[in-house]
Amino acid sequence: MTAGVPVNGRLLIDAVALERRIALVEQGRLSRLWIDRGGPARFDLHLGRVSKVLPEMAAAMVALDGLSDGLLPFDRYTGPLHEGQWVLVQVSRLGFEDKGVKLTGRIAIEGLGMILRPNGKLIELPRKLKDEDRRSDLARHLKALQADDDGIMLRSQALDWNEAALSGEYHLLRRQWLAAKAALSYPKKPQLISAAQSDVDQMIERHLMAGGNCIVDGTNEFVRLRGLLKARGAPDDNLTRHAGGALLFGASNLDIDLDIDLEDEINNALLSRVELPGGGWIAIDPATALCAIDVNAGGADAGRDSETRAVEVNTRAAREIVHQIRLRNIGGLIVIDPLRVKSRAGRDTFDETLRQSFGAELDGAVQIGGFTRLGLYEFSRQRSGESLFERMQAKSDRRRLSVQTALNTVIRGVIAESRRGVVGAVTLSVAPKIAQLLASDIKGTQILRNELGVTPEIIADPMLSEDAYRLEKKT
Repeated sequence: MTAGVPVNGRLLIDAVALERRIALVEQGRLSRLWIDRGGPARFDLHLGRVSKVLPEMAAAMVALDGLSDGLLPFDRYTGPLHEGQWVLVQVSRLGFEDKGVKLTGRIAIEGLGMILRPNGKLIELPRKLKDEDRRSDLARHLKALQADDDGIMLRSQALDWNEAALSGEYHLLRRQWLAAKAALSYPKKPQLISAAQSDVDQMIERHLMAGGNCIVDGTNEFVRLRGLLKARGAPDDNLTRHAGGALLFGASNLDIDLDIDLEDEINNALLSRVELPGGGWIAIDPATALCAIDVNAGGADAGRDSETRAVEVNTRAAREIVHQIRLRNIGGLIVIDPLRVKSRAGRDTFDETLRQSFGAELDGAVQIGGFTRLGLYEFSRQRSGESLFERMQAKSDRRRLSVQTALNTVIRGVIAESRRGVVGAVTLSVAPKIAQLLASDIKGTQILRNELGVTPEIIADPMLSEDAYRLEKKT
């Protein structure tokens, strides 16, 4: 889901609530959506303390900050381990289902353009770089940067970076390692030293470093991204802070020349039925084992002969199916029931259109099975995190928003009203579950206090749905 973003697309980042929503708009359509709520990630760097040594498992358990104890295999750490020992470790695998957190003591701090391996000594350049003069220049510059036998592995996307950008990247990663060593010298309690860059953050930075346009609604996020560009010596004229009267994802936002309502686009991406341009529609039904997609011709050129009509509707459906799969981040086995066509050429047209629409994803993420004897079309797509359905809706009820989505919807609604002039002392009536969350979430109430000027009085109203609220000025 976080593969490279075309530079001609425009990224819009909504960072005003407790989650970030990152939308990619291409050719006037919402084509991708990422929802980032933070939390632990692979490659997070921790100061931990060995809580138990397990010789029978050739590993040790390490107490961490904010996570259950992680498993550190002996062969992933240099030197002996004993109970009570302080260690610097990275998360190599997050816990899931009945599996716990797995750790490594072989530190590799990943950046957008390079990977820093403390005491790794080697400088590594991508094999794809064949220009010997450029290889020599890069090796010479990285050697001049290298401190304390750091190992530096340059990523392919940094091959065209100038020396200032490379220096800035190295020093950003180096500071993380120095902070880790300082914490190890004076340990007090387990702590998260530095959070790894998420896939979403890497995608945003790749887009910015390539010169792609990005608009941000949220002061902290804008300042963070501008600081990263400055640290790498990169220009920031392609990064814009949204300062309009409406929220960035609001309806037909004229401040940024946006002709679509992103909130409507997001809501439509949760619906089963999708209308096709020119007539016909598809139904998308994700389930646990697979995702079923049905192609229907209703309303599509009823006067045409059935074969031509079916081929044309299937072709339009193939393009839209790929668009919807990417937007909704659907992975696993996908089975399509296209309109029946008599000719081999008609089936080949559907297959070729689908393949062309997937493009680079066919190099590994998408495996095509093709038509079955029953006329169904099968393929699989590599899973990459939760689908949009899973991210936004309650696990037990696909028709109801998850509590996190509902809470952020309420916060954004209050922010929108504050931008229209509703500030000062107010009462905020919300559903009981949302009231409970706001009472326990310091960050959520702080966001509301910053927008309104004072902390609102929260009232639990059982008559309100979880994503509804009522904001009233105090008399």
